[in-house]
Amino acid sequence: MKVLAFDVKSSVAHFRRPDTTATQLTYPFIPPTAAKGLVGAILGIEDFTTNDKVGIELRSNVRLVSQQLSLLHNGGSSFNRPTTIQLLVEPAYRIYYAGEQFFNELEIALKEKQFVYTTYLGSAFAITTPVYAGTWEMSEVLDTGKTYRVRSIIPVTAIKELIPKDGHYYQRASGFMKRYEGNRTFSQSIDFIFEQSGKKLLVKPKLNQEEYQLVEIEGDLVCLV
Repeated sequence: MKVLAFDVKSSVAHFRRPDTTATQLTYPFIPPTAAKGLVGAILGIEDFTTNDKVGIELRSNVRLVSQQLSLLHNGGSSFNRPTTIQLLVEPAYRIYYAGEQFFNELEIALKEKQFVYTTYLGSAFAITTPVYAGTWEMSEVLDTGKTYRVRSIIPVTAIKELIPKDGHYYQRASGFMKRYEGNRTFSQSIDFIFEQSGKKLLVKPKLNQEEYQLVEIEGDLVCLV
């Protein structure tokens, strides 16, 4: 199957967790739904929904800071309210994209650097410019007995065994929405395992093609959701 990739980075990012109110916390990396939202912005499709899949590779350390900002109150232009927002510092990601609905359109847009809407990482103050990284013919992983290096974030349910390595700091990130159904509605949740600095995981995977796809690139595993 064909998989393309593009890189995005910014000085800051904020992917707000919907279960936070007074203090606006962020997910530790770009959610799959936000990565697909980037594709919608590139193609100029509002309320973008798709069955195509994405994989997310961390290409920077996950660094978080909290910053108090003065935000405009909904009640009028004369009142500002201080709000504490958690920010990701200097995030960088490689987004893998596969599927039949928008693959060709996206590949052309990335190669020609023609983006319809402004692209950003979760908030309007986190502008980013996608950079085409390449297109590969990848083989789907069917061997669950083999140990793989994983270059993307990977769902908890996709791991049969995680082999720990010295100097690696593993974390679990929970409560991500998996599918965007349109009209600001989401379905299904998904939890991920990742390494704090973006180092590759070493795992024996489990297969579940209905929930995710595992593909191999240059000897490494990429998980598409």
